[in-house]
Amino acid sequence: MADQIDLAQHYEDMMRANAIRAARQPVPAGVPGECGDCGDDSPRLVGGRCAPCREPNPRLPRRF
Repeated sequence: MADQIDLAQHYEDMMRANAIRAARQPVPAGVPGECGDCGDDSPRLVGGRCAPCREPNPRLPRRF
């Protein structure tokens, strides 16, 4: 029968394998241009949107 340390090690191994699998996802190709959402010029657009516009969290206001 497995004790708590064995179970914790098994859980850690599973979580590490999931993290490695997630990190191996291909990076989508980007193209330079103007963002369709905010209008900023960006060196890499994916699906017509820049990196800040693709983020799930709202964008912070600019300070300048």
